[in-house]
This record gives sequence, structure tokens and C-alpha cells, in this order.
Amino acid sequence: MDGTAPGAGDRMGSDTMAVTGWASLLLLASPAMPAAAAPAPAIAAPAAPAEYRIGPGDELSVLLPTASELNHDGPIGPDGRFTMPYAGALPLAGLTTGQAEAAIAAALRTNAIVADARPSVTIRRYGATVFVGGEVRTPGAVAMAGGMDALQAVIVAGGMLDTARTRRVVVIRRDAAGRPVTWPLDLGRYSHKGGSAGTFALQPRDIVFVPKSSIAEVGAFVEQYINRVLPFSRGLNYNLGNNNGTIAAAP
Repeated sequence: MDGTAPGAGDRMGSDTMAVTGWASLLLLASPAMPAAAAPAPAIAAPAAPAEYRIGPGDELSVLLPTASELNHDGPIGPDGRFTMPYAGALPLAGLTTGQAEAAIAAALRTNAIVADARPSVTIRRYGATVFVGGEVRTPGAVAMAGGMDALQAVIVAGGMLDTARTRRVVVIRRDAAGRPVTWPLDLGRYSHKGGSAGTFALQPRDIVFVPKSSIAEVGAFVEQYINRVLPFSRGLNYNLGNNNGTIAAAP
């Protein structure tokens, strides 16, 4: 005999089943715990603007440290060529300064002038322009200066009006495939606190647009300045509500 009273095991089993049953009912009656919210997907930062490419009208300065007598300054012609003594007429439009240096060195080597020229190319004057529109004092074309950024272009255009929405300035540029892409910029924060916003260099034919209090003003600007003056498609949907700043073509 184990000393357990008759029927005690049955009662304990019944009590255990009862507790288990009540626990199950309580679990069923309890509201379900909300699932942990999934982390918001990271928003891709705008792609870094490409390095400046030489264009017609740019004034170049070519220095050769090992052959200074060949130093030469001159413009890029309308055909995109740069004429340099002993090197010839070189198609430099569309190249970066580094690529232009390589092209000049190759021409001098091919012509048996200098075997290892190592030229240095700098842009003395930019022949291109950018367009500034919207809530600025003198909208229109602005001649580019070396390393000009969006805020500098706005200043050259007379500065912003009191009605300008400084936190949603937009730079519009064509990508390598010819599609327009935008970068929303917070020039208000940049002008007061500094930082990197707005400091990337503009490129020829960029458009800097300063909207009014509503970003819907971009639509009117696109119709007035881009669709009527510049060869952009009228079927573009400017999506400025997110941070990636892309422009999608409407179907």
C-alpha cells in the first residue's frame, strides 16, 4: 500500500483536468497579442550625381609638367572637339577631365611628341548653363561656374522669394538613359545649419526649381518651362513624395 487514500488519485486527476480546461478557456477568451510590427523598409538615398563631363563652350587649360612648352588653353568647339598643337583635334566633349587627360596623353604618344606626357586638364570657364525657376527673383538661365551647387545657382538668380518653400527645392536632371530624375533638397536647412544637402555640383542643363508652399506647383512649372521649352516628355509623373526622387513615365 502506498498510503494514498482511496479515490484521491481520481480527484487529483479531475482537478488537474479542470484547471487545464479553465486555462484553455481563458486563453481563447483573451485578445490576441498584436504581432510585432515589421520594420519599415529602408528608403534608398538618391544616387550620387555623376562626375562633370566636358561640353561645348568649356574653356580648358592643359598643363604638361614634363613639357611645359606644349601647355595650351582653348575652348571645346561646337562639334565637341578640342584643338591642341601636336595633339590634333580631339573629341573631348562628354569626357571627364581624367578621361580627357588620358586622351591627350595618348595623342601625344601616338604622334611621337611625348612618350609619357601626364597632362593635367582643368576647366577654366564653363560654357554651359543651368535653369533656375519658381520662387526666385530672376528666373531663367544661369551661367555655370566651377563646382556650382543648387544654392549658389539660386543666389545668382537673385535669391528666393518670401513665398519659396525652401525645404523642398528640386533639381531635375537627365540620367545616362535620357530619363529625367529629381533630387529633393532642403536648402533652408543647408543655408542655416550647413551639412551636405544641396552641396553636390550641378551639371549643364540641370533645372533647379523652387516651389511655393505646395509641391503641386511643380506641375505648373513642368508645363510652363519644361514641356514647352525643353525636350522632356509630357507624359511624366513627378513623384516628389518620397526620398528617392525618381520620375516615372506615365503609361
